[in-house]
Amino acid sequence: MLHVDEWTEVDRKRVLNDIISTMFNRKFMEELFKPQELYSKKALRTVYDRLAHASIMRLNQASMDKLYDLMTMAFKYQILLCPRPKDVLLITFNHLDAIKGFIQDSPAILHQVEETFRQLTEIYGALSAGEFQLIRQTLLIFFQDLHIRVSIFLKDRVQNSNGRFVLPVSGPVPWGTEVPGLIRMFNDKGKEVKKIEFKHGGHYVTAPKEGSFELYGDRVLKLGTNMYSMNRPVETHMSGASRNLASRTQESIAPNPLAKEELNFLARLMGGMEIKKPSGPEPGFRLNLFTTDEEEEQAALTRPEELSYEVLNIQATQDQQRNKELARIMGEFEVMDQPRQSASKGDDLLAMMDEL
Repeated sequence: MLHVDEWTEVDRKRVLNDIISTMFNRKFMEELFKPQELYSKKALRTVYDRLAHASIMRLNQASMDKLYDLMTMAFKYQILLCPRPKDVLLITFNHLDAIKGFIQDSPAILHQVEETFRQLTEIYGALSAGEFQLIRQTLLIFFQDLHIRVSIFLKDRVQNSNGRFVLPVSGPVPWGTEVPGLIRMFNDKGKEVKKIEFKHGGHYVTAPKEGSFELYGDRVLKLGTNMYSMNRPVETHMSGASRNLASRTQESIAPNPLAKEELNFLARLMGGMEIKKPSGPEPGFRLNLFTTDEEEEQAALTRPEELSYEVLNIQATQDQQRNKELARIMGEFEVMDQPRQSASKGDDLLAMMDEL
């Protein structure tokens, strides 16, 4: 098993291509774009684990926890600081732009990503400001109890020691708005009758232009772009307040009426994914997000139990109807430029569902 510093450029490209191809698989995207309730943190973590292991790369529990914490906190930061609700879409386009940069030499996968962009534009491009605000608020509610400290945020002083983010009081204001500092008063006929200036205490400037919502263009907004402009180690830590809050808000392990519906959703969602396993003499690749193996093992021991995302033990193999649905999805599943996996893939998927 090779460590990440032993990977070649070919290995890195292969892992990225495998993960991105799985993430933007047509069946997977179709399920994501269907109207549905926001699913739980457990469901999100299950899908995230599946995506992270869609290639020959493997992570143990501690490294997976760290990667998941980085992903969730980075996304929370981006959503919290987006200047206006509609900029949630620009953040997503920044994500897609970065992904396209990884796969310029893979036309088939690039087509998958561009097709997803077109779907996003078609479905969300015409939404009102109020609808975007509802989306943003829903996402913030989903992440509101997560206050994990991330070293890159702490060093840049955009996160406090308690894990909460710092809202800026400088920079460009949202597109279409004015720099604060002036109050206008109007009479009942709509005529301006008075102006009052005030000191806002910040250093704001007018937005230079609106970000592009086209397939290729200047997004202007930097949220969602690569935050690792320099090579520096990134650590995640649970604050004391966050530990206590997580303990108080730990999800009940008792089955609930939505459990079966969520499993059905995961069955459909993960039906479009494949996990690639090393075969024959070809080595697998182990990604360690810690400086040493000892740090990784220590992190696994000290992580709060309520954040380990242990989930319900519901045997999917006992649900014949869901088995048929999984078999149908797996039968239809195709990935461009990749050979179809053996019949054991259905067993792998059911085995994973058993762990729910």
